[in-house]
Amino acid sequence: MSHIPENEIALYAFDPAEVGSARSAEIRRHTADCPNCLSTLDFYSIAEEDLADADVWEPIAGSGTLESLRVHAERVAAEDAEAEELLAPLLAATMAAAWTNIQLQPEFLTGGVVRRLTAQAHEVCEGEPLQALALAEAAVSVAESLADDTYPAKAVYDLRGTAWKERANALLLLGQFNDALDSLSRAEQAYRSIPSSALGLSIVAFVRATVLYQQQRLQEATATAELAERGFAHLGDDRRRMSALYLHASIKYEAQDPAGAVALYRQILDYGELVHDTRWIARAAYALGNCEVDLGNVAEAAMHFHQALVLFREVGPSTDRVRTEWGLARVLLQSGRHAEAARRLRGVVSEYETRGMITDAALAGLDIADALLVTGDTAEIVELTARLFRVFQDAGMVTGTLTAMAYLKEAAAGGTLTPVVLQTVRTFLRRAERQPELLFAPPPSDFR
Repeated sequence: MSHIPENEIALYAFDPAEVGSARSAEIRRHTADCPNCLSTLDFYSIAEEDLADADVWEPIAGSGTLESLRVHAERVAAEDAEAEELLAPLLAATMAAAWTNIQLQPEFLTGGVVRRLTAQAHEVCEGEPLQALALAEAAVSVAESLADDTYPAKAVYDLRGTAWKERANALLLLGQFNDALDSLSRAEQAYRSIPSSALGLSIVAFVRATVLYQQQRLQEATATAELAERGFAHLGDDRRRMSALYLHASIKYEAQDPAGAVALYRQILDYGELVHDTRWIARAAYALGNCEVDLGNVAEAAMHFHQALVLFREVGPSTDRVRTEWGLARVLLQSGRHAEAARRLRGVVSEYETRGMITDAALAGLDIADALLVTGDTAEIVELTARLFRVFQDAGMVTGTLTAMAYLKEAAAGGTLTPVVLQTVRTFLRRAERQPELLFAPPPSDFR
């Protein structure tokens, strides 16, 4: 995805008429789907609001603040154009080595280079976190090499904060949680040096809450997610506030408080319906379905899952559609329709294995084992657990996960498999996906 030049975003934030009605409409459409450009727009929108406060800007940029910012926008545009040309061959190479010691080359020491690297890191992070990490670390090295007074209004600190934040995002996806938290501390330190730092600090709080959630530090994660919610609410940023609220609800669900999670997910569903946002409606409906299954409200769960399934079939992604079909199979399981549930779950397992999502495939397989335990199909349970073990073994999974699957296989073969054993393995697999170093501990023999 190409991005709107920062100088155009700045002019649009100050006065949409400056860029013309057609270009204004294009910027609105683009920022609705591009988090990077939306973040830039938010920054300049907040800056424009603060122009009325002389105590904020005049000590930094002088009384001609608006003109100073226009000059800065022109400088940004020139830097961005130079950075695009300079970095194009390196970005095409997509090799981490290309970014080694980039800060030692004077031509790379510009804010434009930092912005281009962080934008690229953000864009590729979900699919290529290692590449995103290399890009973000290069951006950090350049941003930290710039003099503090390189730009007016301490804008260099915004560059540093964004670079450290993108490094944290990549580390989060790579499971390097302590390093991610260190990066977030550096991002926070940088953002606190900016006169208008509310947006950057709120984003840092959101990412930090996500890391803490992954680490199962649920109480800290809750407090930090609430901090992000309040920050986005203060800024009037409803889209990001919903993301923080969704994370808050997910933390409650993980803490085995589905009733508390329901209250939050319903707020998100209401928001999605209010603004006609199909994705928010689908995500909230799916999450509500999971909560209602756990609460034993199968009719409510089925209604929410069906709503989500219709929408995910329309807008995707396909992985969310499969998760929703898994949820409907869980409804059947909870309703006592074990044979039909097992049939649907086999389809879910097959789709996950095709996508290489073996942990999800195994978790859905455990639900099949639950159904087979009730129907007494012990031979099929033995075959199922043996196959799951082979899948994990072939994938070269870490020791703890293989130990859990070996224990499951042996319990099935020995006739000692129980719902408690299945739940123990299920809980471990969910945690091990976030904490690969986790060791498996079988349930005490008295609880098998």
